[in-house]
Amino acid sequence: MKREKKLTKRERKAAEGRTTARAARGGQHIHCVACGRHLDLHEFDDPPKATMIVCKHGSSFPSCVDCESLSRKLVAEHDVTGANVKTAPAWH
Repeated sequence: MKREKKLTKRERKAAEGRTTARAARGGQHIHCVACGRHLDLHEFDDPPKATMIVCKHGSSFPSCVDCESLSRKLVAEHDVTGANVKTAPAWH
């Protein structure tokens, strides 16, 4: 008898709608990966001033729209090497 397929933790979170920014879960700070600037949740709305970049592994990384190309390069390096994303120090 075959076991029923279970959802992974990531799939369960996605089904519950918790895949957006971490701040939606507990008011945690969000900072751009490339420049470290503090991002508020309203910046992800229209017109977007911030975006989430998803790596090949499915992890999300916040980025300013202005820094998006550099952020994509950092995430691409993470995809190739498997090392942590090189993030800029946070600032407000």
